[in-house]
Amino acid sequence: MKPGPHVLFCCALLLPMISIRGAPPEGYRLAWSDEFDGGALDTNKWAHWLPGKRRDAINSSNAVSLADGLLTITSYTEDGKHFTGMISTRRKFEPIRGYWEARIRFEESPGMWSAFWLQSPTMGRPIGDPATAGIEIDICEHRTVDKNGSNIAGQVAHNLHWDGYGRAHQTKGRDTRDLGLGAGFHVYGFEWTTNAYRFFADGQLTWTVTNAISKAPEFCILSSEIDGKAWAGKIPEAGYGDRAASKTKMVVDWVRYYTRE
Repeated sequence: MKPGPHVLFCCALLLPMISIRGAPPEGYRLAWSDEFDGGALDTNKWAHWLPGKRRDAINSSNAVSLADGLLTITSYTEDGKHFTGMISTRRKFEPIRGYWEARIRFEESPGMWSAFWLQSPTMGRPIGDPATAGIEIDICEHRTVDKNGSNIAGQVAHNLHWDGYGRAHQTKGRDTRDLGLGAGFHVYGFEWTTNAYRFFADGQLTWTVTNAISKAPEFCILSSEIDGKAWAGKIPEAGYGDRAASKTKMVVDWVRYYTRE
């Protein structure tokens, strides 16, 4: 029997809720997570990553805060200097393969971008063997504008980098189409198997790639970066406002890792 209009309406309401909550592919079990329910960063799970000068900002622990079950990385400007932050699971949690997922809201401005990504501690060592060395896996990189100033807030980029960052560096990437990712929370997922990487946004498969499959441990990073070279547009002349006033943020509800093992 054909369902009535009210049934179709209810189903339409339920579908986005399923994607917003997130769910791993079949066969995975939860092995690690952070729901950010405390008032401070859990140092058993995370550490501040690469503190100090990076690109056109200073990575500072002051840029990272927890409140109301959310982790926030704020990009701000004080005394003529830009500040932002990065955290990672380096030396704390570095699994091989599995399914990563995070629920994130991007509130960005030109000149900066935020990312949810994985990195190997031995990336590029040795050159020519990404399986052994591991690679950089950008699950999602989000910008509000591109280098031409065009609005790209509705999409994210997926990128792979391997063989180091010098002359041997190799990369492969994919920009999603506009999926409406510029407002509200969205769930970004990444499945890493023995022969493929699969990227997801709100449960929708956005890219499958079989290049440079890592067999090395990889740690997770949540980051915001500021760079005047304009890959993400130009840094505002007035900056981003001080830490209290800035509206330029990456807000993370949770991060979860699932395994089949």
